[in-house]
Amino acid sequence: MADIQIKTSHDFKGISYSKLGHFKEVQSKIKELEKLNLELAHRHNRLEAIFNSMSDGLTILDRNFTIVSANQVQKSMFPDISMIGKKCFKAFFRKEKICHECPVLRSLETLETFQGETLVKSGAYAGRYYEWTTSPIKGPNEKVDEIILLMRDITLRKESEHKLMQADRMATIGFLAAGIAHEINNPLASIAGFAEGLLKRLKNVTTNLDDKMFRSFQEYLEIIQSEAYRCKDIIQNLQEFSRSSSEDFEPIPIDRVIRDTISLFRQHAKDKGIAIKYENHLSSGLGTLSGKESQLRHLFLNLFNRAFNATEKGDALSLVSMNQGNDIEISMRYNGGGTVGDFPGSIFNPARSQGVIGEPHTIDLSICYSIVNHHKGEIKLMPDGDNISSRFIIRFPVSLPRSQHLK
Repeated sequence: MADIQIKTSHDFKGISYSKLGHFKEVQSKIKELEKLNLELAHRHNRLEAIFNSMSDGLTILDRNFTIVSANQVQKSMFPDISMIGKKCFKAFFRKEKICHECPVLRSLETLETFQGETLVKSGAYAGRYYEWTTSPIKGPNEKVDEIILLMRDITLRKESEHKLMQADRMATIGFLAAGIAHEINNPLASIAGFAEGLLKRLKNVTTNLDDKMFRSFQEYLEIIQSEAYRCKDIIQNLQEFSRSSSEDFEPIPIDRVIRDTISLFRQHAKDKGIAIKYENHLSSGLGTLSGKESQLRHLFLNLFNRAFNATEKGDALSLVSMNQGNDIEISMRYNGGGTVGDFPGSIFNPARSQGVIGEPHTIDLSICYSIVNHHKGEIKLMPDGDNISSRFIIRFPVSLPRSQHLK
């Protein structure tokens, strides 16, 4: 009996030691798992920090074009959208079906990386330009499980590129215009000179000419002379427009710039049956601004051109210049052009316009805005209350000598 008790006692001790060893082993495993868990959390935090510190928007898509994850940059590009779980074409482009020539689909089908640019043409983000890259993420079986989509907002860069293109185009046109003007000036000088000479000789010619024929010849020669000199004036204005100005700002009478622009468009207005009306209400000594004359001429040339393209025969283009406090205000009213709000609306920004980037009138208007901004002014395009007319309002600070101050 004693032997049985001793044996049972040893068995319990063995079982206890076995359980204790197993418990210690479990504790050791738990500590290893906790260590691995901390390491994984550290790696996760590190990857998430890298993920969110990227300068580009990064989105991970599954094979069904569903957004699985997105970094903070990507979310900031589309702040009013809850991206996770949404289809990429719905979240980014407000579409109900997959985009035409979708780069994500191409990456899924070919297992290749693709790059390109896209313009958002509709929705809240219409006019934004994005540069994108799609890269496949392969699983263990070499099958693409997910797609990485990188996006970068390049709208400002595209605007700058188009402005440089426009500036280069204007410089080329100016160079050609200067050459053409020089070539035309020579025959115009001959025409005007000979017409003047014939008028002088006509006074001494009396034979074989009755009074009616004499008056007709005189009238025709006077018209030839007058039109030739008018053409010379137009050519001279064209040369002034194509001439580069100094890099430094200088006092510019804005009334002179406006009248020079009107003189360039006068014949065009006559051909189109458009009346140009200009009223100068600027006070004496308060009609000068500090700036570059070539840029200001470019500004009004573009605005006039837009107005003439929008105005129909029989309508009028009216300008009024006046002083408003410490500013010079030019109001330019014309029919057409639609009802458009103030900047920063789409009208002055080619990348935000509803048309395609590169459309001439929108690029010209973006350059107009840049010129006005460069001269510390402001420009607005406002509906004129009748849903037919539009009105540009341009303001520049008056340039005064230091000894003078506006009250």
